[in-house]
Amino acid sequence: MRRALAIALFFATPAWADMPDGGANVAVVVEPDGSTTVDVRRGQLKVKAGGSEARVGAGESVHVQKGKPMHHLLRAPTPEAPADGATLNATDVPFAWQKVPGAARYLVEIAPAPELTAARTQTVDGTRTVVHLDAGTWYWRVIALDGNGAPGRRVTARRLTIDTTPPKLKTGKPEWK
Repeated sequence: MRRALAIALFFATPAWADMPDGGANVAVVVEPDGSTTVDVRRGQLKVKAGGSEARVGAGESVHVQKGKPMHHLLRAPTPEAPADGATLNATDVPFAWQKVPGAARYLVEIAPAPELTAARTQTVDGTRTVVHLDAGTWYWRVIALDGNGAPGRRVTARRLTIDTTPPKLKTGKPEWK
């Protein structure tokens, strides 16, 4: 007899809740393979799965996969550069983000589509890298990797435009004074 993976969410009212009812705001994503990620956006809750239990607070996430222990995901790195929606006139683009406690490395994903399908990836030890990109619109994000290489939280990709068109030079009659 096969047993299904079950996740029970028990909402807790934290003493530090800023909402009048102390409720939690969560997102639960169940992948086709049955693995599940629980992201807590506000409040706190208790997650039970496969005989283990964890308290998860605002800004934290846990991942559960059948037959494996539940584990906390690293936070998503906060991007520093380039700004979302930036337009640059250079093809060598410097990327920077804030350090995530517990991260051993970072995975930079860059693609011409916001879904990051067929993304170019680069693993980086620090919090900065330079990537050569062709002219066009690109989407990017950074994912923290723990010591085992397990990815942390993923965030929505940021948009970047590379425009290498030379600026138009205005010419005219000089003004002498």
